[in-house]
Amino acid sequence: MKNKLPKPVRLLLTLSLLAAVGLISLYSVYRVWETPPEKADAPLEARAAAPREETPSPSPTAALTPEPEDESGIYTLLLVGNDDGNGNTDTILLCRLDTGAHTLRFLSIPRDTLINADWEVRKVNAVYWGDRLSGGNGIDALRRHMRMLTGITPDNYAVLDIEDMIAAVDLLGGVDFEVPMAMHYDDPSQNLHIHLDAGMQHLNGEQVMGVCRYRSSYVMGDIGRIEMQQQFLRACIEQFTQLGKVPNLMQAAEYLAGAVDTDLTAANMAWYARQALLCGSEGLRFETLPTEPATVHKYSYAVVLLSDWLPMLNELFNPYDRELTADDLDLVYRGEQGYAGTQGLRGSWYYSWAAPAAAIAPPTPTPALGPRIASITIRRTES
Repeated sequence: MKNKLPKPVRLLLTLSLLAAVGLISLYSVYRVWETPPEKADAPLEARAAAPREETPSPSPTAALTPEPEDESGIYTLLLVGNDDGNGNTDTILLCRLDTGAHTLRFLSIPRDTLINADWEVRKVNAVYWGDRLSGGNGIDALRRHMRMLTGITPDNYAVLDIEDMIAAVDLLGGVDFEVPMAMHYDDPSQNLHIHLDAGMQHLNGEQVMGVCRYRSSYVMGDIGRIEMQQQFLRACIEQFTQLGKVPNLMQAAEYLAGAVDTDLTAANMAWYARQALLCGSEGLRFETLPTEPATVHKYSYAVVLLSDWLPMLNELFNPYDRELTADDLDLVYRGEQGYAGTQGLRGSWYYSWAAPAAAIAPPTPTPALGPRIASITIRRTES
């Protein structure tokens, strides 16, 4: 007669088996519940590929429409964080998910990126709220400017407020993260109070908000904050690869679908989340739009480095079956003769305006004729 296992061991094995069955059942329900999102039928209409003039005509024409490389396997998602307390979208991420190759790439857009517009403050982080104040819905304008900066129209979008991010992190049970430096900052005007010590710790939603918004000690300012946000995103994805986190993901997805400005359902969010987890740490890549700092018309901007951006765009983020060129973009860059636009400059007087001495009242800027600045097309060649 074979010896039976001790009763405690048998009990432990039984409980383990039941737990495994329960997790498998829960995961099966999760897989049935989740749903892939619909892809965009066609890119949003962008402003015309205008005549090569200083100030193009405002009449729009149809934008170029690259053919998708793989309709079923590649998705692009625009993630936006309204995180400065004033309505500006200081966190802007364009994500490219390849479900076949299991790769997920994040492109961070610096908040001060100079856009090709004809209004006063030409920063990308002001587009969303500025459009809402003008009667729009905000997201269509921001998606259009993403198309202008990248040549890509995002398939889906999600705009998170500070409160939404805090609630979602708390629903997920918090995040383990090694804070690389002491973060202490107070701004009563925004009711912003960040007090975190360096080291590994379990962060709740409020503390995560502090990590993502902090930037006062970074030498590179907003670029330093972007790098910290990228580190945090990587830690989150790596942490939530555990099957046991599925219930939390379902709960958080249901909350976010009802709270945030998005075109995704809870089931769509769950699908995106699982696809991200399948990528694993080896399938993740984080990049930042290449820019250089500049002061234009008294404002601080990040100006796109076109010669660096086009190779990165085509190598890492282009979802189409042809190479994107400068003709597919509508952005401002610094050329040999000064500022230029790939589709011409809007409000070109802005770039030649110089602030007068403090004792002299600044004049009202008026459009002025100047040397014609042509756009360029940079094509990548194989070495």
